[in-house]
Amino acid sequence: MTWQFDEMGEFGSEADADRWAKRNNIAPQDVRITRKGEGVELEVRRSALGDSGSRHNDRRDGRRNGFF
Repeated sequence: MTWQFDEMGEFGSEADADRWAKRNNIAPQDVRITRKGEGVELEVRRSALGDSGSRHNDRRDGRRNGFF
């Protein structure tokens, strides 16, 4: 099974991306941070965000809200 990730944006440093994920209650295992030019790109596992296919920014069914 391959995990699908959604791009959340670019940050100046890995620490900035990590802080954003923590502020948004995203578990470390659901985050992928990769170098991109001068900064980093943050991606989050789609299952951690919920069913984003139904409505934009609708994350009711995500891991944060009892997905498991």
